[in-house]
Amino acid sequence: MIARLLSTSLALLASLGVSHAQLSLDEAPLSVKLVPEQSVIARSSTFTVAVVLTHAPKAHTYWLNPGGPGKPTTLKWTLPEGFTASEPQWPTPHLTEFASFKIYGYEEEVAALVKITTPANMKPGEPVKLSVIADALVCTEGCRPIKVNADLTLATGAAPVTDAAQTAIFASARKKMAVAPAEWTLSAEKGDKGPVLVLSPSAGAAEPSEIYFFSLTPDIDSQAPQAATKEGTSWRLPLAHAEGEEAQASLTGIIEAKGGWLKADPEVKAFTVNAKIGEKPSSAAATTTPLASGASTAATPSSGPVTNGHTTPMLLLFAFLGGLILNVMPCVFPVIGIKIMGFVNQAGENKRGIFLHGVAYTFGVLISFWTLALMVKLLGLSWGGLLQQPSFVLFLGFFFLAFGLNMAGVFEIGTSAVGLANTVQHKSGLGRSFFDGLLATIVATPCSAPFLAPALAWALSLSTPEALLVFTLIGLGLSSPYLILSLAPGLVKLLPRPGAWMESFKQGMSFLLFATAGYMIWILAGLVDEGKLLGAIFGTVLVGFACWVYGRWFLPYRSVKAQRLGLLFTGIALAAAFWLGWPPAKSDVKLNWAAWTPETVPALVDQGDLVYVDFTARWCSTCQVNKLVYKDPKIAALFAKHEVQLVKADWTDNNPQIEAELKKFDAVAVPVNVLFSPNHHPIVINNGGLLNAQMIKDALAKLGKS
Repeated sequence: MIARLLSTSLALLASLGVSHAQLSLDEAPLSVKLVPEQSVIARSSTFTVAVVLTHAPKAHTYWLNPGGPGKPTTLKWTLPEGFTASEPQWPTPHLTEFASFKIYGYEEEVAALVKITTPANMKPGEPVKLSVIADALVCTEGCRPIKVNADLTLATGAAPVTDAAQTAIFASARKKMAVAPAEWTLSAEKGDKGPVLVLSPSAGAAEPSEIYFFSLTPDIDSQAPQAATKEGTSWRLPLAHAEGEEAQASLTGIIEAKGGWLKADPEVKAFTVNAKIGEKPSSAAATTTPLASGASTAATPSSGPVTNGHTTPMLLLFAFLGGLILNVMPCVFPVIGIKIMGFVNQAGENKRGIFLHGVAYTFGVLISFWTLALMVKLLGLSWGGLLQQPSFVLFLGFFFLAFGLNMAGVFEIGTSAVGLANTVQHKSGLGRSFFDGLLATIVATPCSAPFLAPALAWALSLSTPEALLVFTLIGLGLSSPYLILSLAPGLVKLLPRPGAWMESFKQGMSFLLFATAGYMIWILAGLVDEGKLLGAIFGTVLVGFACWVYGRWFLPYRSVKAQRLGLLFTGIALAAAFWLGWPPAKSDVKLNWAAWTPETVPALVDQGDLVYVDFTARWCSTCQVNKLVYKDPKIAALFAKHEVQLVKADWTDNNPQIEAELKKFDAVAVPVNVLFSPNHHPIVINNGGLLNAQMIKDALAKLGKS
């Protein structure tokens, strides 16, 4: 299975020349909404909410068992105190093919049903808010992990009230769910290559067609063909055991027949299955359980390795080749200059010295890959998932900038430096080779390359020791060119001899690192808001200043006092850089802004809404400071309480319509903040100055809203 996907990925690499992530950061590949079955809920009761996932065209997500490499969608709820949510009930997945894999997933629109139980002390009359985060892997040509939020506010009362408008949605969702078998008895027995599912009909059973079993556990080979045969009155479906997976005692999953299972109800197309292998057939009630993401009867689903005849050594070879190809990926380009300088500097050394440099470099690569493997397995991060952490991206941006300035000659790290410098500039130079290996792996994380992605997906489905073995092979592939050169000193001697040209070459290579630093800031722009991005950009200036101070004052010929002052100001500048750019802790405050047009505000006011308009611009520094007010939970709650519609008038591009609107309030510049209401003249809250929370509260108080 892995071999097939690897070959497909190589074809993609040759034809497209792209990395694994094909979705733009600006696209919305998945949207989520919550639909309640009841418009009014009561205490000490249970009601159902549909979590509706809408996919972009050609996009798909995964079922509880992805089938091939993938990740099941999970739901994380934020509920009022005392409320509880059941595990979601997912509809029967679709069997599709992606990158030469059979996968179990969903496209277009799908609804998962979740039962919410209310506490006995819930007060009728007070609205309650439910929130969910859907954590999914969304794939089109490539894959992208995404988290999508959805909120729902419900009225409470003495008795529940069913929402008639949503009846059709829930009826349709329930028709797509697998149900307990009726008119059929399901059993399982051992076969030659794996278990055999036996389906025995009774009088009301229909003649099934296109039978397929979706296993909830990874011990069943999802890539093997399935062919049901009729023997007497029963149907037998042989299944294949997945190599490398521990066989389960029961078959757990969904059995589907495209034509239906029942004469009386052709729309029943899927039954739940939970049959112990080798036992005699039992009743439907004893052989089935509802399928939910937390079903205790099933092992944790994964994309288990299916080899289709290929041996494990063959798959490990593909992992090695994936690491080798990383050497020509764009994300590794910034390290090329560093590695070339290492070759040149070693050209005059003896064979043993060159070999030790190769080993040190390889060990640095392996340490990084082992660390990343453990983080991925223990923290649940996907490959490249570290690049979804704003703090890690900020650190990389600053790191590459500082390292580029070092190569450009702004400062030098000498043998007398402290901390990390002592490590990377050891007299033997082995510390530098080790450091280069660490750096090579760090810059490889953003693009794992199409050839490497399948091996990584496979590794993430394995146990931690097995995943470490795969990551080791990938690391050896990445470091092998260096190691080979260290074993063949004659090849190193073919490189140009050290000379005056080296300094110019080193400085030229620094621009690759500057480009990488810029790329990291661009990634950060998709992870933080405008204000914090501006802080990160100012932080890069401070990092540059810190490097300049270090290079000017921390020099051997400087006095001890000058060196200490240099270190002090360097530390202060670096601390200030991280303070300015460090992403804030995640906040529950989330305001939804509509874009301003000449028609937006009048239309909202005409329908009776309060409207708050923020006239702003990216080039306005005061505007960026004012945005801190919107992070105040009390202001967000006040807006929500009075259902204030928020509108942003962005004047960054000198929109003449916004300019004309500003003149109505005797304003010629931004920021300007105005509150509109149906029965009151517009209230200008702020005109060109700093905004604070009290100003917004006072404006709402004038309208009797507090």
